[in-house]
Order: sequence, then structure tokens, then C-alpha cells
Amino acid sequence: MKNKLKILHLEDESFDVELVERALKKADLFFEKMVVDTKIDFENALISFEPDIVLSDHSLPAFNSLGAIKIVNDRAPGTPVILVTATVSEEFAVNILQQGASDYVLKNNLKRLPSAVLGAIEKAKAIKEKNFAESALQQSHGQLRSLASHLQNVREEERSAIAREVHDELGQQLTAIKLDIEWMMLKLSSAETGIIQKMEEMESLVITTLKTVKKIVTELHPAILDKLGIIEAIKWQALEFEKRTGIKIQLSLTAEDIHIGHKTAIALFRIVQESLTNIARHAAATSVSCSLQKWDNDIFLIITDDGKGFEISTAEGRQTLGILGMKERTVMVGGKYEISSESGKGTKILVVMPVTEC
Repeated sequence: MKNKLKILHLEDESFDVELVERALKKADLFFEKMVVDTKIDFENALISFEPDIVLSDHSLPAFNSLGAIKIVNDRAPGTPVILVTATVSEEFAVNILQQGASDYVLKNNLKRLPSAVLGAIEKAKAIKEKNFAESALQQSHGQLRSLASHLQNVREEERSAIAREVHDELGQQLTAIKLDIEWMMLKLSSAETGIIQKMEEMESLVITTLKTVKKIVTELHPAILDKLGIIEAIKWQALEFEKRTGIKIQLSLTAEDIHIGHKTAIALFRIVQESLTNIARHAAATSVSCSLQKWDNDIFLIITDDGKGFEISTAEGRQTLGILGMKERTVMVGGKYEISSESGKGTKILVVMPVTEC
């Protein structure tokens, strides 16, 4: 190895110290070694010497290898420990490895020590790199989730702004056109029947357009959610679903006056909306149930249908955007999302979200 190894040796027998050093030098290892034989010196050496690896005898006065392993795990996690000791039982060997030792080498077989040292260091290095990569990946996921949450909030704000604009501007303009048509129809009361009929058709078209505008505004941002809260918003969404599909929804909504934050309310409403949309498009269901209950500091949303269901593994393999979107909405507010389904046996969605005031 190019860099000098720093080896901390916990041993109270000078003869054994010499044997270990000879075995390492015979293998042409390039190393610097510190020898200690007390608990205090061992703890100090871990900090001041910063070893790459620890070699430890099992039994020392008032101290042993199990205590050494615990100290290493607490003070210098990731540093490999090799037990260098006399003959031990198989049970003891298994136990020492379970406690965190990288390996054990018998004193009557020190020729295996150099390879054990190199192997333990390489393994520790691989674990460190793996942990670093996982930490970096986790940090990256966290950043992406924060970005997704920010974009979701921006999207909801934009939808709300567009809804207000459409309602205030386009809605008012269409209403003004409707009033103008009514005024013209009064003035044309003695005119030809064909003209009056045309004006009536124009009025009907404007009324239909106003209804369309109202529907678009509601889809963009349901004002009922802001004014009356999540319970009334779910009731309204269920009624709209029944009108559109003819499928009856059995509602079980908490009678408790729950106060939740805007982000949580939006997430719950959008999940209900997406779930009902999926049921209408794909489930071929005849009945649906929706339950929203508050238990302790959590809100539980359960939506089930008796439709044709699907295989979860297949849907996840296709990375279904609807399911992914609902999962992300749930995670963004610190909740949990579960979906269970089976071909021919319907689908169940469970969402648990913490009650938050912001």
C-alpha cells in the first residue's frame, strides 16, 4: 500500500507484540504501530493516533476485546477491529464477530494476519464509500423532493391565480354579454321570429360557456376548500363524481371540526380527486366508499372500490403517474401512502397524514 498504515495494538504481553510485528513486516506491510495496554490509553490513542485498524488481544487486566470493540464503535465508528488471541471456541468467535469485530486471528497462526489486516481495511473502505454514496443519494433525493414540493406549491398557486383571473375577468365579461343579449331581445320583441330565435341561441351558448368557465375554475382551484374546509370539499367532489358517473359513493367523514394546514388540505383533496378520476376511468366499479377520520394527531383517508382491480407490481413497473403523484403529495406533507389491489377484487387506498396547522 502506498500510504503508511496506522495500527493500534491493544496488548499487554511484549512477546506477543513482537510476534505480531514480525508477521506484519514479513509480509512487507508499510505501517506505523502504537501499542497500549490500558483502557484509558486505548481511548486516548483512538483520538490522538487515529488508527486505520485496531488489533486487540482478548483478555487484559480489567479490560477485554468486547470492551474495546464497544469503545471503537462509539469513538471511531467504521474503524476495523481484528481480534488477535489464543485459541477460542466457535461460539466465542461467532459472538465476537456479531459484536462488530472484522475478523479474528489465532496467535499460533499469525501468518494469516497480514491478509486479514488488508482485507479488513479494504472492507471498511468499501463500507465507507457505500455509506457515503447512500448518504449522497439520500441527500439528492431530499433535494429533489424539496424541489418537487416547491414546484407543487408554485403550481397550486398558479392554478389559484388562473382560477381567479378566469372567474373575475372571463366570467364577468360573459355575464355582461348575457345581459346585453337579454337587453337586445327586449328591444327586438317585435322583430322577426328568426332574429329572436338566433338571439335565444346566443344566450343559451353564453349560459353554457359560463357553466364551462365555472367548471374550469373549480377544477383549477376549488373555492369551497378555502371557504368551508376539507370535509365539505370532499362532499362536493363526491357529489360531482356521482353526477358524472352514476356511481354512488358511501361517505364516512369525521364529525370533528378538524383544522389542518393549507398544504395538507390541498394534498388530501387532490388525492381524493385523482383516486375518483382513476376509478371512473379504469375500475369499472359499481360502488365506492370514502372515509376520512382523525385519530390522535393523524388523519386517515381510506378510499375503496369494488372494481376490477389490478396487479400492483405491474402498475409500479409501468411507473403509473397517477399513483406516483399521490405518493409524492403524501410524502411532501410527512404522510404515508399505501395502495392494495388484486385483479377482480377492487382497490383500496390508505393515506395517513399528520395534522398540521400550516
